[in-house]
Amino acid sequence: MKKEIKKKGKAKKIILSIAIAILFVLFVAYAIETIYPSPRYERYCPMIEKQILNQSDCEIYNGTWNIYPNYVPDKTAPVGVQGYCDPYIKCQKPFESASEIYNRNLFIVSLILGLIVIVVSFIFVVESVSSGLMAGGVILIIYGTIRYWGALSDILRTVMLGAALGILIWIGYKKLK
Repeated sequence: MKKEIKKKGKAKKIILSIAIAILFVLFVAYAIETIYPSPRYERYCPMIEKQILNQSDCEIYNGTWNIYPNYVPDKTAPVGVQGYCDPYIKCQKPFESASEIYNRNLFIVSLILGLIVIVVSFIFVVESVSSGLMAGGVILIIYGTIRYWGALSDILRTVMLGAALGILIWIGYKKLK
């Protein structure tokens, strides 16, 4: 009977730890988005609802007119249309640049907050709260890393992963003896 009660208590602690970890990451992610909103594609590349069928209209919308290679008229193309407009090619790069800067900043904030929370989690006496915060800190670091991963060079990826691994091993030896 006592083993069943201990098992139920252990399950509750595990569930509480998982819930704290998930809600912590969601809270921080939404807090960052509230304080420091991510770039919106629509601000850089407004939606064009008009069908653009010629070069002059394309240029009005700041687009790039592309001629079909080896143009052969077909029945599905409107009469006289020999190319197409890419209205988003010029606005795409500024959006990507802004997104890269945002993701870099998000990565730095997530890394710092995640490491602080992992260290602070050792202060809490209640094991399920401490474990939940520690897991939340690790997940937050992973979240920030995933957002910026594509912009990192292979060298920076290796250094960053090695540093994170080293810090976690150090914390494990110092705090979880």
